[in-house]
Amino acid sequence: MTTPDTEPDVKSDDKPEAEPATRAEAQRKAKQHARGRWVRRLADVLLITGGLVLSYPFWSAGYAQVQQARLDSTYRDQSIAFAGIANANADTREHGVPASELVRRLAVLFGRQLKPGDPIGHLKIPRIGLNRLVQQGVSGRAGLDPSGDRDLLRGGPVHYGLTPLPGAGEPFAVSGHRTTYGAPFNKLDRLRPGDPIVLDTPYAHFRYAVVKTTVVKPDDVSVLSDRGYALVLTTCTPPYSASHRLIVWSRLVKSVPLGQKARSGSR
Repeated sequence: MTTPDTEPDVKSDDKPEAEPATRAEAQRKAKQHARGRWVRRLADVLLITGGLVLSYPFWSAGYAQVQQARLDSTYRDQSIAFAGIANANADTREHGVPASELVRRLAVLFGRQLKPGDPIGHLKIPRIGLNRLVQQGVSGRAGLDPSGDRDLLRGGPVHYGLTPLPGAGEPFAVSGHRTTYGAPFNKLDRLRPGDPIVLDTPYAHFRYAVVKTTVVKPDDVSVLSDRGYALVLTTCTPPYSASHRLIVWSRLVKSVPLGQKARSGSR
């Protein structure tokens, strides 16, 4: 039989052994809770990041659309203003000079007022349903720097500023995004020899025909040199990669000066 005096002794002996176990268990649960909290936070961050990445093409396209609308308004005002400048300039009036020379003079006059970001004209490619305003890029060697026209490219195709304007020389070279910011040049690989390309500027109307497409390394700037092609379009390839550049080479079919275009359009 157990005496009443022995029961407190047993309980007092058990109590010190239970306390360390209880503290260890509490610490273990606290650590698990902290780890779980950080895991949940990391999962939330990854979920948000993934959403932003997946939605990037959509909101970047919206940004490009807004910029194109802004450029279109500027282009209309610019065209009206340039028509008045051209009419007041004796060198750009028709005096029996060939159409190509008149277009060259108009291009030179137009170029004097251009600055980076200004709209040059509407680039239209029927086969791929493209109709975008081309912006003037930065001038000189800065145009070869990948960061030179980066901000402008978010608003649409950009003219390499170190190449001449259409009609002033060759080639008129234009770059555009392939997969983001509205992806204006997404379908350039679908172009075939003979496909028409149209460019309407405030000083002349140009019609081109595709000759060929090639793929080059990103550092091959020789594509911007005069090789006998009037229009050169460039974009990244393959899609979602910047490892190479897709080049579309086109020849000039016809150019119509500002005054002649206005008269032909009124008939």
